[in-house]
Amino acid sequence: MKRYKFLLATLFIIFHYSCSNQDRKSVEIINKSIAFHGGTENWENIQTISMVRDIWMFEENGDAESYVRQENEFRLKPYFEAKVSWEKDSIQHRVIFDGIKTQYWMGSNEIQNQGFLQAKKREMDAAFYVMTKPFDLLDDKKYLSYEGKSELSGGVVVESIKVIDGDPKDPNTDIWWYFFDPNTFELVAYKVKTSDHFSLVYNLGWDKSSGVLLPARRESYRVDSLGNHLYKRASYGYGLYKVYR
Repeated sequence: MKRYKFLLATLFIIFHYSCSNQDRKSVEIINKSIAFHGGTENWENIQTISMVRDIWMFEENGDAESYVRQENEFRLKPYFEAKVSWEKDSIQHRVIFDGIKTQYWMGSNEIQNQGFLQAKKREMDAAFYVMTKPFDLLDDKKYLSYEGKSELSGGVVVESIKVIDGDPKDPNTDIWWYFFDPNTFELVAYKVKTSDHFSLVYNLGWDKSSGVLLPARRESYRVDSLGNHLYKRASYGYGLYKVYR
């Protein structure tokens, strides 16, 4: 009888993972990473995250392209809302997504061009997207596959998981690789393949004030398909976090 139950359990596990889009090793690593970064319960209790974000952009030749300091606020519950504001050339810019529509003001002038508003919404989504990792990587809509150990620039050994967040048959769907420390399971870096380039982003520091690890410093590089650095594209600094539960 015990042998029969063991066989049934084994068959269930085999069937479950053969039908799943998430392999066991990927799930195991991500669960350990979530625990390292503060745990599911701490993350799911968060209602709002706000912070100041400094963004330095660089040209391919290494020259500075731009710098901006943004104030960001993301409301997670009961539904997603976002506010981003900054000053450029003595003019205040504000973007607000209220859960339904996006609005943009340049000074007192509201911009209503739909293509422009959609681009600004994508920028807000991208800013929030990196805040949620690794906590949302086990969303069952994501396709996860463990790719073994690999090396980042400088010989840093990491566990690599490939993530497709969308239709894997769609050539326009971005493909992500997340890299974890094999001992602590810290999320060390990630690489993304978009329609026209590869980027590799390093997490260089964390803010621990809220009980979950949130980005403090990040650097982004344009890379080739193998992850070799082509040039530094951006640096990000995060601070003055306020997290409400």
